[in-house]
Amino acid sequence: MNNYDQSSLSNTEASGLNRFFMKVYQYMAIALLVSFVTAYIGVRFFAQQISAIFNTPMMSLVMFAVMIGFVYLFSKRVYSNPGAAFGMLMGYAVLNGATFAVIGLSFDVATIGMALAGAAALFVGMAFYGFTTKRSLASMRGVLMGALIGLILVGLLQIFFFNNIVYMVTAMVGVVVFALMTAYDMNTLKQMYLEFNQSGAGATAEQGLAVSGALSLYLDFVNLFLYLLQLFTAFGNND
Repeated sequence: MNNYDQSSLSNTEASGLNRFFMKVYQYMAIALLVSFVTAYIGVRFFAQQISAIFNTPMMSLVMFAVMIGFVYLFSKRVYSNPGAAFGMLMGYAVLNGATFAVIGLSFDVATIGMALAGAAALFVGMAFYGFTTKRSLASMRGVLMGALIGLILVGLLQIFFFNNIVYMVTAMVGVVVFALMTAYDMNTLKQMYLEFNQSGAGATAEQGLAVSGALSLYLDFVNLFLYLLQLFTAFGNND
């Protein structure tokens, strides 16, 4: 099912789709709340420890490796054991929250607020497009995956060989990539739900898809926020 129209769905399908996305957004919201509460606790009570842990490039690499490991294990369990995968999502949110504490210690509240507001606006707009468009966005997958790999490689190089121009360009590209990724993920989740529903995949598979979708959208929002923060910082430094 590559092309679909919300208006062509039966009342039962439309109602089920709305309930599914409500669940996805509830899980995503919980994960974001956990991350921000963790970040607040880190800034408020463990500022020195957080600064010491994340003060070296090697620790940044270690944290990156741990996060990749989390996502890998999550993908292995999400459909067979959605409950365990949800627990891993919360653990991942705590881990991300610890890294957000560094942001709280490094940037002023106004800049963080602007980045959050911008990320929320972009996320809502692109998610709405991805959900409502009659087109399948599956063809974007290859380009987005390639761009994502490029961003990761450049980010790793920037840890050791920082360059202001590369920093700014990477931020701009990152915002575009994750805005498009948000639309793509919403579109893909909608299509997958309809396919699962038609095939009778069952409640466990649907629950796994909801948890998996929550992680995807959580990552889209977080990366939009981080790249917007990076972009504001880059222009601020130029000023």
